[in-house]
Amino acid sequence: MTITNNQDPVLEHLTILKRQAEWTGQILLNNPLTWGAGIKILECAERVSLSHNYSYSPKPITFYCKQRQCPICQWRRSQRTCAEVHQLFDYRPDLAEGKWIFLTLTARNCETWGLRDTLKKMTNAFQRMTRRLFWRENVLGAIRYTEVSVGRADPDTAHPHFHCLLLIRPSMFAGNNYMSTQRWADAWGSALQEHYTPEVHVERLQGAPQEIREGVVNWAGYSTKARRDTPSAQWLVNVTQQLKGLQLVQVMGELGRIAPHFSTEDVVDVDYISTGHQACETPTFRWDGQSRSYYPV
Repeated sequence: MTITNNQDPVLEHLTILKRQAEWTGQILLNNPLTWGAGIKILECAERVSLSHNYSYSPKPITFYCKQRQCPICQWRRSQRTCAEVHQLFDYRPDLAEGKWIFLTLTARNCETWGLRDTLKKMTNAFQRMTRRLFWRENVLGAIRYTEVSVGRADPDTAHPHFHCLLLIRPSMFAGNNYMSTQRWADAWGSALQEHYTPEVHVERLQGAPQEIREGVVNWAGYSTKARRDTPSAQWLVNVTQQLKGLQLVQVMGELGRIAPHFSTEDVVDVDYISTGHQACETPTFRWDGQSRSYYPV
């Protein structure tokens, strides 16, 4: 019944994600505050068709639940994000000739029940920083992704942080307008209005145009990756509640004018909606809850 040998790598990966989704869904289902999200996650990717009409690897065509804590949907979001950034460079090849920075902005870990307030404070701080002279004169466009992971020192806490892809003027790479890691930390700390200097990470993307393009795509995928840590049940429930209704992606400046749709997080599989009849002609698999594997139908 189950496939154990010569399984398609995409289906193997989807199997791992589906098992994680079952664990996540059951936890959320068992709490009255999040049972609705739990039901949807458990229903995600129950039946999968593999379309081989793509250059690189088969594409899974299925029903996606669109829940933020669903490992399957987050993986799909990351794939879609990479595809969208590729399309951005196809539309504007000159962007690969530009200067890019990958910037990570952090704040101190917070209690999970206070995550919403912490993210609101961080968002307000980010808006203040974008109004500063150095930003207005040197940052041409930005995409900001919000990620929340488990606190390392205390797994009961949340670690919220922003991953930012910045298209900047060349003068920020050298000269009077050069922004070192310390200058970024000072600017972010000032915007946060806290009595500590927050940690920041800055990476300049350099190389040939194709390398710049690949770097931007890779960091966009990294910023929207599926969860890699294993939170406790209470952590998962609290964070699910705290993130409900929040916008976790923001695009601004020149990039906002080119691709305003980047701000949406919906996972939409166009092929599943518009060409569903074709899915029947591709290999199709159904999830078996007992063996926790996909089997052909």
